[in-house]
Amino acid sequence: MPDRGTETPAQTRASGPQLRQRCTAPATAAWARLRPTGNRVTGYIAVGAVGALIGTSVAVGTGASGTRPRLADIGAWLASSEKGEVTHAHGLTGAVDGKVVLPAGMAGHPVSVAQHGRSALVLDQQTGRVVRIDASQLTAGQSADYGAAGLQLVSGGAYAYVVDPVRGTVRRIDPALTTAEGPATELGGKPGAAVVDQEGTLWVPLPDQGTVVPFVKGRKSTAVKVADAGHDLVLTLADGRPVVTDRTAAVMKALTATGVRGTLELGGANTGANASAADASDTLVPTTTDGSVVPVLAGGSGDLVLLDVHSRHTVRARVPVQGQGRGLGPAAPQLLGKRVYIPDESTGRLLVYDTSLSAPAEPVRITEGAGDLELAIRDGLLWVNAPDSAHAAVIDADGEVRRIGKYGTDVPSARKPGERWIEGRVPTGIPVAGVPPRTVAPRPDGPAEGAPVPGADPQAPGREPTETVPAPPPAQEPGAPGAPQAESRMGAIRITFAEALGATPRRYVLKGRASDQTVTPDGIGPDGPFAFEVRGGSCEEQYSFTVVAEYAGGKPSKESAPSALARPCVAPGAPREFTATPAEGGHGGTVTWRPPDGADGSMTYTVTGPSGTAQTTEATYTYEHLKNGYLNPVSVTASNAAGSGPAAFGTLDLIPPAQQMHIINNSNPGTIGIRDRPSHLEGERVGQIPGKSNPEVTVHCKKKGASVPFGGEVTDVWSYLTYDGTTGHVSDHFVNSRSNPKVWDCT
Repeated sequence: MPDRGTETPAQTRASGPQLRQRCTAPATAAWARLRPTGNRVTGYIAVGAVGALIGTSVAVGTGASGTRPRLADIGAWLASSEKGEVTHAHGLTGAVDGKVVLPAGMAGHPVSVAQHGRSALVLDQQTGRVVRIDASQLTAGQSADYGAAGLQLVSGGAYAYVVDPVRGTVRRIDPALTTAEGPATELGGKPGAAVVDQEGTLWVPLPDQGTVVPFVKGRKSTAVKVADAGHDLVLTLADGRPVVTDRTAAVMKALTATGVRGTLELGGANTGANASAADASDTLVPTTTDGSVVPVLAGGSGDLVLLDVHSRHTVRARVPVQGQGRGLGPAAPQLLGKRVYIPDESTGRLLVYDTSLSAPAEPVRITEGAGDLELAIRDGLLWVNAPDSAHAAVIDADGEVRRIGKYGTDVPSARKPGERWIEGRVPTGIPVAGVPPRTVAPRPDGPAEGAPVPGADPQAPGREPTETVPAPPPAQEPGAPGAPQAESRMGAIRITFAEALGATPRRYVLKGRASDQTVTPDGIGPDGPFAFEVRGGSCEEQYSFTVVAEYAGGKPSKESAPSALARPCVAPGAPREFTATPAEGGHGGTVTWRPPDGADGSMTYTVTGPSGTAQTTEATYTYEHLKNGYLNPVSVTASNAAGSGPAAFGTLDLIPPAQQMHIINNSNPGTIGIRDRPSHLEGERVGQIPGKSNPEVTVHCKKKGASVPFGGEVTDVWSYLTYDGTTGHVSDHFVNSRSNPKVWDCT
């Protein structure tokens, strides 16, 4: 079972009359649901971003000499490594509205771009030089040389960092001046690719140690354990928050600065006995996503899984991938709207998979041949750049492609003295033909359009001669349905598929259900909807299905390719109604909870608290032999074969509860001493109780100390109490707290 760590605060010590502090469990967040349908995938499209695009008015000129457009707010900087330039393109039109020539010596070097609003930082990956692009002047202004190849430049919020994988260091830099803001910080290991979240926190994976190190507000924090040492780790920002993919264990974990808040199992080709190191490195994950859904592709098999790190729902499909020539092949996929885009660097195209149709769509050509393709989502748009060529494109959530010509010469560049900005009309985007509508062949059991009605003779007497009617097209051959797409649900798997091409089937049926599974409906007509629901089965098992098209007239049935493996379950949410009840007298207690909403089947709970981490299948756990005087944070996560969800938090409060009691056996005129230690032989008096009185005192707890004889009885118990504002120890001869079960031991 994969590691399912939880974030748990440190144990808190409190004593005496200190204010009692109690931990409260955070509220469980409401998660969006991922659900493909025949028309869309709810939750895929960033509706707010699209609305922002529609509502933004951007004025752009054509770039003639002496007049220059203002850079679009919805735009991106794209590198042209061969020419040593970066180009700014308009996101709504694809038009180039600015270009900056990089400093001498950078042409031909590979570069990476980290964008800050309309400005950007550019890293020369060959020399380690960082250059700031001044968007107002269209110049490469400030720069600093960090003197090493292979550095990583990452930025977010108000922070920017240079990560040195060779030296194992992180250096924070000033994004305006590009200069270092302090000495390099040692990571203690060789880092993988780092990311910066929306709050400016840097996340650096250390695969050799199985940890991820956060830098909060520029300062190194405690490493988060996410995997066994040596596992292959890849970071992704999903909806602006970090998740780490453990490609060795085939799991994905959502992170906070203090721990893991959920685990999702990837499944498919990279798990079980068939998994290998090659499989792990072949698992392709993007660095950022537009929403909470992360696409993961097994490059060799074409297994595609879409994991929603909020709702924990998964969709699995198999897509045709290619990987020929120069050792290039598919690269990390990106999801925008209802489509998954897979860069095929062996052909210079984007392979497209449409989740609403459960089928591949027409590829998007970017370049004429093999080469690197860089994909990034910004402002709800997918930007595609071929850094070694003139080609780039921007794609919107509806799949419309706008081409970008980076090498155009009639483009604004560095502003000259006396020039001023002007605003003009927004140019019209370059239309690109979409996928042509599918031609539906006439059904063989009905007359073709324009054909004569059977029994009618167009040349019969009394009729006017008519033109010759063309013969109907030949009958279509039966075809197979598309490979099914599988969505895991609570207690079910939803199967969607693309209809068969060619002849029209009589119906579609699902094949492959287990004996303990039921399929609804029994069959689907030729007009759809093209979806089955399979209920039942075990969460511990993975299932694959095929769809069979049955034809009338004795024509042979045709069977689809098998679906990707899927489970009839999703990773559970947080346990509910968490309570922690101390035992009588303290020294332990019992924590209880209710299963997560919608929990189905067996569940394993991981309990993290004062005795470490333990696992149980019951919704309760008991602690014993603990010390009193502490607030003990406890967390519980639920897990099944699909993964684990966020933790439920509580506190086992073992601070002894104060009790009101009266002084007894105080018949002598002398005073009773309140001492700083539980001893009449050591320490000092810090107060006293008048003789011949029985005042009320606040007893906090009792403890062992020096033995004291009194009235023919000896006791070594001392009451720790407060009287008249003075707190200290009084021999229990004068309190008798040892006979009160509500008075706990102090420790």
